[in-house]
Amino acid sequence: YVATTPRPAPHTNSGIKMHARASLVVPLAAALLGAHTIGVDATYEYFAGYEPLTDVTRHSKIDLDLVDIVSGLGSNCAEDLNDCGGTTACPGNSCDFVAGTMSFPTADGECEFTVANYAKTDAPSCANSFDVWTHGKNSLKSAATRSIRGFASGAATKGAGATVEYKDNKFISIMNAYWKEKGLDEHTWGEDMMKAAFEGTKVGALDFATVGRTFRKEAIQKGLVYMNVFPYAIWEMQDQVNDCHAQSLTQNDDASVKAWDEAVAFWAGSQTLGYSYGSDIDGDNLLYYLGDKRCENFMTCTDGFAGIAKVNQELLALFNRGKELARVGATTDCDPLNDIHEKIGTLMLVPFIQGTLRYMYYTKDVQEAKTAGELWAFASAILPFLNEVSPAAAEALYRRAWLLDFSGDYDADKKLLESTYSTLGVGAGKGLITCASIGDLYSDPSTVISAGTCYGGSSSDSKADEKLALGLGIGLGLLALLAVVAAVFAAAKERKTRLMYEDIMATKLGDVPV
Repeated sequence: YVATTPRPAPHTNSGIKMHARASLVVPLAAALLGAHTIGVDATYEYFAGYEPLTDVTRHSKIDLDLVDIVSGLGSNCAEDLNDCGGTTACPGNSCDFVAGTMSFPTADGECEFTVANYAKTDAPSCANSFDVWTHGKNSLKSAATRSIRGFASGAATKGAGATVEYKDNKFISIMNAYWKEKGLDEHTWGEDMMKAAFEGTKVGALDFATVGRTFRKEAIQKGLVYMNVFPYAIWEMQDQVNDCHAQSLTQNDDASVKAWDEAVAFWAGSQTLGYSYGSDIDGDNLLYYLGDKRCENFMTCTDGFAGIAKVNQELLALFNRGKELARVGATTDCDPLNDIHEKIGTLMLVPFIQGTLRYMYYTKDVQEAKTAGELWAFASAILPFLNEVSPAAAEALYRRAWLLDFSGDYDADKKLLESTYSTLGVGAGKGLITCASIGDLYSDPSTVISAGTCYGGSSSDSKADEKLALGLGIGLGLLALLAVVAAVFAAAKERKTRLMYEDIMATKLGDVPV
């Protein structure tokens, strides 16, 4: 990013487009958000409750590339795992992408474009899924396009010379070490996985030529987010911490939070733009969306099976607190900012874990290409972190997801995974993931199909509530909430943001299910 990016002429909150859900809570949340910005220029649209202080709209349009990529992958074949025989949906061969569904790579001359001053000229446009992943389409730089493949390529040298380089970030170094151990390239594993899924070739122990086209489709559409976008969002936060340590910021200059804003843009995506905190958002497809989608399966949304995911509440609060620290950027702010980056990265694992549990369950007896492909994507996102805590838990999951060996005892493997929760993550984030924050797997609001087996001897609700109360202010009533709002006006900006979100969470959070 460029720290000196000029800001457009400011305008006030009244000019910001905000979509709000009809509820009693959201207007209160919106009022709190508006209160925070009194006396502060509000220049850009919110990302689902996060107000960027720099223009990262073009960055956030990387999610539109994902839309184009998925739309070009064709329909599911409804095939069994490891069966390439034809199906009704895919006669002839259900393992390969074929003409009429997705022929690639595009021949030379069929994907050509130039970019100048953020304007793109197609001659012709890249319409093929593989080419959109490789070259990008919707997220424009001044003289180039931003691509999802670009997030994962060149990983060995990203941030060279920085206080902490890309490959040395704590999260990314854990991923690098694990995939190197499994026979993949230490730095380009994310790119190599997706390339193999597109092309139907072998990567590590998995041969994409044999698993079915629907497996490959699920691996691509989910893996691009989990293995390409997720590490890069982590890197943008690290980039902001690096700038703080290097003291390359201009104090109270909004441009100083550019990298932090970019992290949010890649986490939330352009389809959350203009939506206020707590809104129902249709069409989103990045990591914010994943949290909201998975909470509906585990009763971990603010309204049980509906509303914003509780983990997204926490992440929005942390992103906003981090923004205020980055904005000041004093040397005393750098370590707290790094702690927030570690907490955010750790909490982002929650929907990955939930997805893994869901598709472990749905593949325990019968293995269809679709559900096995989904298990592969979710499991691949958490395997490096599991291995740090419990090599046995990681190996059990690896056998299912990568070796496609489902002969292990499902209940035993699930307990191994659950045993890692309290120590999963990095640094200050360790301890934030609990049995209660993951929840139980439901097939519908009245049917638990796989209950958590890791709850402790004492009430898990009490333990979870104690931790949440400390961090989020649970237990505040409406009068206390209004009193805190009054205090917010007189506090420093960082404290304003923190308390604002604590109050929203206190109002929104209900009991955690057992």
